[in-house]
Amino acid sequence: MIVVAMVVVKNDTLYLIVVKEVWDRTISGDKTIEYRECGEYWDKRIKNRHYNYLRITNGYGNDTRPFRLYNYTGYTKVMKDNKKHYAIDINSELIIEERKYVKKKLDN
Repeated sequence: MIVVAMVVVKNDTLYLIVVKEVWDRTISGDKTIEYRECGEYWDKRIKNRHYNYLRITNGYGNDTRPFRLYNYTGYTKVMKDNKKHYAIDINSELIIEERKYVKKKLDN
């Protein structure tokens, strides 16, 4: 038996937070591209940065939140609603790990 442990380094992962409506569309497979508007905030997090992984989390919070971890394949720039956006592929073939529901903490 072979045991494989995956270590994800924080600087090697792009973190994105999405609201429940977007999360539900992502989980169902209806949403396969995640968009972030080009601008100072996302430019410094995405433009000219190298990541191996992308982690999308449903809402803010701790380690109990639903998430998906993807292989990060980079971005393309597209026009959406007359503004430039980063388009990031989140198709299901790129999923490495996921938790689709809120994990309840165990009481001590």
